[in-house]
Amino acid sequence: MLAILLLAAFVDAQPAGKKPVANQTQSDFEYEVSVTPLGLAGIIVRRKSGLGLFTPAMLNSFANQSTKISQSFVIRPDNDAKMVDILAAINAIRVSPKTDARIEVDADLAVFIPARPNPTAIPRPNPLTLVVNVDEGSNISLNGEKQGTFPDTSKLEQHLKAIFDDRKKNGLTETTVLISLGKNMTFANLAQLARAVKSEGSKAIGLQVDETAQMIEVNIPQR
Repeated sequence: MLAILLLAAFVDAQPAGKKPVANQTQSDFEYEVSVTPLGLAGIIVRRKSGLGLFTPAMLNSFANQSTKISQSFVIRPDNDAKMVDILAAINAIRVSPKTDARIEVDADLAVFIPARPNPTAIPRPNPLTLVVNVDEGSNISLNGEKQGTFPDTSKLEQHLKAIFDDRKKNGLTETTVLISLGKNMTFANLAQLARAVKSEGSKAIGLQVDETAQMIEVNIPQR
């Protein structure tokens, strides 16, 4: 079914009156299909020219061509991939507020990507939102309060545990944490920070993509 939907998106991208070519040698795209021991299939769309990889502009074009179907993207960066490049890919695929995207860290840990803000919606402050930031100097802060220097996350973990314990005592279940990293930091840094945040009880960890993310209510994708 997924292959059919992707093929439909490719058909939509063809100029008017032009039929999609069946011969792969005439197409600039190919589909890589994997099959699991359970008989399930996965599919990856690749560009055949050059290194067979998509630039952010290509990703954006593909995402826009696929707006007729429900879009869900799982991002699996290399450990050494820089945040500036990861953010470029994320912004390329977030073509609408309905786009669902997440970064896979571990089998049981994913960092959600907040939906693109609706330009017509009025931002609503959420006093329970927690934002962990690591700047280019490796300084860690939690909602602006210093929490040591990365990669030592011990002080941050202690602070988060105290916050979540206090909320639990007061009947609050909100444990969402947004992570913001300097653009020259890597996916490996994001993964380490996300694991540290999860270890102290966060049930929803997101990546701050928009500058105003900490000022708006965060809607967690339902899975």
